[in-house]
Amino acid sequence: MHVAKLDVAWFRSPFLRHSFLIRTDEQIEKLRRAGVKHLKIDPARGIDVSDASNPPPTRPKAILQPVSTPAVGPPAVRSLAMMTQELQAARAARRQLERSVHSTFSHIAETGIVDLEKAEHTIHEIDAVAKTLTTHALFMAFSQGREGNTSLSEHALATCSFSMILAHAAAYDLFTLQDLATGALLHDIGLLQVPPTILRRIHDTSTTLSEPNRRTYESHARSGAILLERQGGFAPSVEQIVAEHHAYLNGSGFPAETGGAFTSDMTRIVMVTDRYDELLTGFGGASPLTPHQSLQRLYQEGQEGKYENRLVSLFVKVLGIYPVYSYIALTTGERAVVSVINSGKLHQPIVTITHDPSGTPYIVPLVIDLANQDEQAPIRGIRSVLGTIPAEFERAVR
Repeated sequence: MHVAKLDVAWFRSPFLRHSFLIRTDEQIEKLRRAGVKHLKIDPARGIDVSDASNPPPTRPKAILQPVSTPAVGPPAVRSLAMMTQELQAARAARRQLERSVHSTFSHIAETGIVDLEKAEHTIHEIDAVAKTLTTHALFMAFSQGREGNTSLSEHALATCSFSMILAHAAAYDLFTLQDLATGALLHDIGLLQVPPTILRRIHDTSTTLSEPNRRTYESHARSGAILLERQGGFAPSVEQIVAEHHAYLNGSGFPAETGGAFTSDMTRIVMVTDRYDELLTGFGGASPLTPHQSLQRLYQEGQEGKYENRLVSLFVKVLGIYPVYSYIALTTGERAVVSVINSGKLHQPIVTITHDPSGTPYIVPLVIDLANQDEQAPIRGIRSVLGTIPAEFERAVR
């Protein structure tokens, strides 16, 4: 259906516009979470509209049920064409947001001033995209192509987007989410004051920094918070995220005088998502990891006490050990796409099998729940992750 008007103010709207097309149940659920109870639709612009000679009957105003309404039945398995379109839309949104965030950071680098209004506008753009796309499409779009990417603005955008995913899963309210997103976007703003030679050494090699260079690098957390404090207008919680996002819970982080046990929950969310993007990009000279490998490493480090284990576990539970859209090799030799996460058995998602063991495409893809297999059929498991949805499927929907 095509929405013409919502019953919430613009700053509470889960979309950038109040006029848009709803295509999925998840979009409706996000409207509910934003507090929307009534909306007006335009029957003439819906995708199910009849032809002009047979107009649809007049419909009453649509009413959304409360958030507490329980979901009915298991999640539907979408077609490969639909999944591919979702991923393409998410990638296009990422490119658009990258331009906006790059503009914001370029302005800061040139002037030394963080424009609060511009930052808030950028956050609203990111939030609107996050609420329009599926969580899994957003996650995969921002996880792909991060290998070796040392751009500060793109790291900020990715960390902000991942933080919003985790915060939504933790049921944060809209006003808290605004401060969290702002802190996540600006968490490394102090790196603009670190000499480029030191940053290149950190990004390009795993060689240990000299003690003076290490102190200069570690000062970015404090200097970023001081910059925001001097300018004024930023919430204390935002400044705290910037100041303490490296104050790890096991005492291995910095600043040294900041105890990880006293950091805020929002800061701990950014710790998790910041580290996830570091693993993707190979920050510090390490080899970049895939989304699957990064989630595994993040979980291990959470178990070791560096991060809030509860938040790491929630991040992995929402996204799955094998994220949706992952292209995988099965133990049978078949190829498949991860379609749905099994929340109770994360290592056994629902998959859509696309190719037989010889590499020949199935005429009709097979949908198999790896956690609930037919005993008469060969038992399938995941052998390895090959990437994301193959290009042949992407070309087919262009």
